Amino acid sequence: MQKNVGLIGLGNMGTLIAKNLANANFNVKVWNRTLQKAKESGLPYTNTLEGLVLEQDTIITMLSDAEAVEEVYSRILELTIEGKVFIDMTTVRPETAKKLAERLLKKGASFLEAPVLGSVLLAEKGMLTILVSGDEQTYKELLGLFSVLGKEVFYLGDYGISSSLKLINNSVLATFMGALSEAIVLAEKIGIDRQTTIKVLENGAGKSAVLETKKGKILNEDYSTQFSTKLLVKDLRYFSEILDKNNLVSPYFSISNDIYKGTYTNGYSENDFCSVLEILKKLNGIN
Repeated sequence: MQKNVGLIGLGNMGTLIAKNLANANFNVKVWNRTLQKAKESGLPYTNTLEGLVLEQDTIITMLSDAEAVEEVYSRILELTIEGKVFIDMTTVRPETAKKLAERLLKKGASFLEAPVLGSVLLAEKGMLTILVSGDEQTYKELLGLFSVLGKEVFYLGDYGISSSLKLINNSVLATFMGALSEAIVLAEKIGIDRQTTIKVLENGAGKSAVLETKKGKILNEDYSTQFSTKLLVKDLRYFSEILDKNNLVSPYFSISNDIYKGTYTNGYSENDFCSVLEILKKLNGIN
């Protein structure tokens, strides 16, 4: 297993992934498009993207969206990358992953598409769920790396499948968070206190990793960001494209998508996506 790992993209998730690998004795170096983030990370860094790719054997990208991935890899593809292994953990369109794989493989590099499921809390603990598409032998060679970052790793075969399942998962995440928030708001409106409602939900139909992770934030109306509304809305847009492309209908998703668009446009784009609670409060006349 190659131990020289470069990581590109030092958002909340990328920073934790890099630190977990460094703590597991991988030789980690990082680079970020805003170089100051790399300098402040406390990790060894390179001043240039080109330097990172040249020095490290395995390069992980964890970026904001498909456009950022395309921008970074357009620069990488101009370099000599034969024998390098690239792992993109960004949530992107399935088509983005497929096109990227084709271009990297033509240049003699290996590529795995590996989006992750889980919050920054799970990332910090190395307990993410990782969905991997690409060459199975390359995947097996990197199981040691993936085991540092995730409690569950699913190998899913051909490119595009992992991104599709990640987007399906996040459509469920959005709908479930919305349903929980709606239940709490409606109960509050008829005089049931929030703590009681949450206790009942977590012992009944609402019992879930979502409620377990977010109940403290909901109780305290703490919208500090673990997973931003902006990123969730981006993922929902990508999922909507899958539905349109395949002539699929998803009524629950359509409602959820509209509510999160409202959360985004009403000033909560940078807040945690559980801030959807505020929109549902407004819809029900709760200040």
